Amino acid sequence: MSECIAVMRNLFSLDPEKDLINPLRPKMVLPNGGILGMMPAYIQPYGAMGLKVISIYQQNHGKGVSSHQGIIHLFDAENGVLLLSLDADEVTAIRTAAVSALMTDLLAVDAAETLCLIGTGTQAITHLEAIRLVRPIKRVQVWSKNPANVARFVQEQSVHHDIELIACQSAEAAVREADIVCTLTSSAEPLVFNPWLKAGVHINAVGASTPNYRELAPEIIFDSDVFVDNYESACNEAGDLILAVEDKTKVKSLIKADIHEILTKPGLVDQSHQTLFKSLGLAIEDIAVAHYCWQKITLPKQDVR
Repeated sequence: MSECIAVMRNLFSLDPEKDLINPLRPKMVLPNGGILGMMPAYIQPYGAMGLKVISIYQQNHGKGVSSHQGIIHLFDAENGVLLLSLDADEVTAIRTAAVSALMTDLLAVDAAETLCLIGTGTQAITHLEAIRLVRPIKRVQVWSKNPANVARFVQEQSVHHDIELIACQSAEAAVREADIVCTLTSSAEPLVFNPWLKAGVHINAVGASTPNYRELAPEIIFDSDVFVDNYESACNEAGDLILAVEDKTKVKSLIKADIHEILTKPGLVDQSHQTLFKSLGLAIEDIAVAHYCWQKITLPKQDVR
């Protein structure tokens, strides 16, 4: 996870106009609600291109089958040779949390000690690991719609983390007094509301990645400094933002900056403000991870970056 956070920092320090191609992901929606998504990307300085093909079946929750399954193919951009294939589920779990950790490091107050996790799936596990790497977390407040899942999560993660984990009876109880809130669900309706939030809280909104799904009430969007991974993706796919305004063309006006701008333009962030990172997940993130793994396999250790 610590390596992946560094990989994401390096990736988003690149010039998105000159160095990256990251088209909107086409997707095929099946009659049963399943989705097959295709995510191509090109990273010029790495000489790499690739494609993630992933199926998304939210109805898999509770069936013992992952909701996200697929594969990432890494190609040499000079000659088109296939270099490496990786399990998309594992990469997505790690890189998504790594980007949230990077943004938490940039946006959350330095002394943040209380973390709230809304959701108890794979992303909750990886976000707990990732956020602990960038802030001195001492207390974790956990909630999901299924109390049994919350109890199991707290029991299992207590084995791996020597901190206080608390199973909360409501989303409000989990959010109250949290310095950092991570929403990690497949909810179509808001689960978190503005009056519950502590002043100066930082939010990572991760779960809703389609235009008709959202985890946050609109007032949170309006009262936060909003940051995104990519403007185009946010304006077309971020239900939390799209559903907060009547006119989709106004979505961009809600956004203060993207990750690249935060890293390259000092002064954009005020940690005393309520901040929100709306995560969509980008193909460039997957390809950057695949490229890093390829380097670890093929290059001397000191040359991997």
